[in-house]
Amino acid sequence: MLGWRMKRKTVTTRKGFRILLRKVSLSDIPQIYNIESVSFKDPYPPSLLETLATLNKDTFIVAEYNKKIVGYVIGVLRWDVIGHIINIAIHPDFRRKGIGEVLMREVMAALKKKGATMFRLEVRVSNIPAQCLYERLGFQKVGIISNYYSDGEACYVMVKRDP
Repeated sequence: MLGWRMKRKTVTTRKGFRILLRKVSLSDIPQIYNIESVSFKDPYPPSLLETLATLNKDTFIVAEYNKKIVGYVIGVLRWDVIGHIINIAIHPDFRRKGIGEVLMREVMAALKKKGATMFRLEVRVSNIPAQCLYERLGFQKVGIISNYYSDGEACYVMVKRDP
C-alpha cells in the first residue's frame, strides 16, 4: 500500500479555532515533551518521543497555533489493520477548543490510508472528558485493564470499527 503523506494544512475546529496541522519533526520534541509533562503523571521521555517520531512520521501529527505546538497525536499501525492511538495530548491552555477531535480525525484518516480497518486506544478510567470525545468519534468501551498505569489506575480499552 502506498504511504500517506500529510501536507501542512490549516483547519478550523468545530468550535471555530484555527490551527495548522503537520507531521512531526525531531526539532518539535522539546515542545511536545513540555505538553507531555503537563498532561500526564508518567510522561513519555524525550528519547521515546524521538523514536516514535522517527518510526511513525506519517502518523505523529502536531497542531500549531501562532507557530507554537499546542497538541499532538501519535498513531501506529499494528498487524497491518489496527490503528492504535498510543498518545494524544493538548496543552492545558488550549483544551476544550476542538483540537483533540481534529487531531483524532486526522490520525484515523492517515491510519486508514495505511490499511487500518479498526482503531484502538486506552484511556484512564478517571479521564471522563477524553472518554466523551472518543465516544463522540464512535469508539466503544470493550474492556478494562486493571493496574494499567504506574499509579495503579485501570484503563478502558476502546475500539472503533471502520465501516
